[in-house]
Parts: sequence; structure tokens; C-alpha cells
Amino acid sequence: MYIRTRKDSVTSILLFIFNVFLVEREINTVPLKKIFRLLEPFQKSETSIRMGLSRGVQNGLFVNEKQGQEVYYRLTDKAVQSFAYWQKTLARFQKRINKQYANWDGSWSIVLLDLSSRNKPADSMEQFTQSLEQLGFGNLNKGQWISPYNLSADVIELADKYVLKKEISIFHGHLQDKKPENVVYAVWPVQELANKYKKYADKMKKSASELNATPNSGQIMPFLYLYGSELFEIIQDDPQLPMELLPFDWLVPKVTQAFGEIRKQMLPLANSFIDEIME
Repeated sequence: MYIRTRKDSVTSILLFIFNVFLVEREINTVPLKKIFRLLEPFQKSETSIRMGLSRGVQNGLFVNEKQGQEVYYRLTDKAVQSFAYWQKTLARFQKRINKQYANWDGSWSIVLLDLSSRNKPADSMEQFTQSLEQLGFGNLNKGQWISPYNLSADVIELADKYVLKKEISIFHGHLQDKKPENVVYAVWPVQELANKYKKYADKMKKSASELNATPNSGQIMPFLYLYGSELFEIIQDDPQLPMELLPFDWLVPKVTQAFGEIRKQMLPLANSFIDEIME
């Protein structure tokens, strides 16, 4: 389950801090006074923080509890589940990189979904097709989904999960009289995705160059949040097609590597900032 929140909102920033820094420290409850300190680098007013926390409670992401004179905010199961989705998405992205660089054998997988079935709820169909997209399948036509990878086992697992095994058929083989690049550009928004990565890379490079030689938490925490969140948004839409099917100047490997290197350099200072507050 992925929770979409407004970029730069108090809820989004606090979920980022919990997900990246606090959960691994086995911290899922934080007093309000420490939340104020954690959000100082993001230049949020006390009023906006209180309002953001209130919205987070209303959306079922936090529970507020009073212990003595202190007010605490605790993560809900819904919030923790969103972190699991985040981790699963990143793990799948890393794993798929090896497939991208392996020699593609030219074969395709096609999933046909019988949309005429009236015995299945519409939301099951929708969740199934959304899951296909998350696997990197593209919508070839109504009820037809295609991938350059053999993901039959994953598709069968999804069909079993949504009780749709009788409604699907899976084919694997070569397409006749179809150029692979024509299929790719007809099914996936490759150029749009390339533009997103290019824009992201340019912004990140500019922001990184503007950091001081000795950056502080006021610079590092917003940088990690902004560019980590934005990259996550982009990779969710990336089907990670074989390199043979992508433009020769595909930026993704360089972009993800660049962010990873910058993140690695910044994490020690970010962790020191967190430890100082949470000790």
C-alpha cells in the first residue's frame, strides 16, 4: 500500500523521518516537542506542524496519546504498511536492474484478462491490473498486458491473490511483424520517463553543488527528503525495460548511482542530527 501525500507536507516529511531514520532504531512513538525539533530543518511553523499532525491523525497515519503532561504521536499499522511497500518497491527496482542488463532473448509475455466476467468485483480487476503495472507490464489493448520479461509466476501469484485465475491467460513467445521499438513506444511512455529523469538529474546536480563544503542538517535533511521522495515517485512508473529497447543515452543508471553516492555521504551527519534529538 502506497500513501500519496502532498509533497513538502508535514505528514509526508514526518513519514520520511520515521521510515528512513526512526523505525530502524525501533522508535515508533515521538513526543510533540521532539517532532518540533525534527522538523526544524524544514522550516515549518509550530502552527503548520500541529495542523499537519492533525491531518495525519484524521487520515489514520498517527495516533496521538497523552502521557503525563506530554503529547506523543505514534505510527499506526497503516503507516507501517506503507513503509513495507516502499521497501518492496526499492528491492524490486534493484533486483530488476540485473534483468535490464542481461541479454534480452526477444521474447514477450502477454496476459489476457477476461473483462466480461460478471462474477468478479470491479475492484479486484482494478487491483490486479494495477499490480501488473507495478510489475512493469504495459497495457497493449483492452484486457491485454505485455512485458519483455517472463513473469508468469508473479502473474499467477497475483491472479491467485485476487481470485482471478480463471479469468487470465498467459502467453510467452516472439511477436511477428512487429518491431520491438514500435511496441515499446506504443505501450510505455519512454520519452516522458526519460524527460522526468533528465529534469530530476539536472535539479539534483544543481542543489548538490549549492550545498556548502561543510553542510549542516538544515541543508541535508531537506535534500534527502526532496530528492529521495522524488526519485521514488519516478521509479514507480519505470517498467525497467531491457537496455536493448531503450534509448542509447538512457540516464537512469547514472541518476540512481549519483543520488546513492550523495546520500551515502550525507547519511552520517543526518544520523547524528537524529541521534542528538532522540537520545
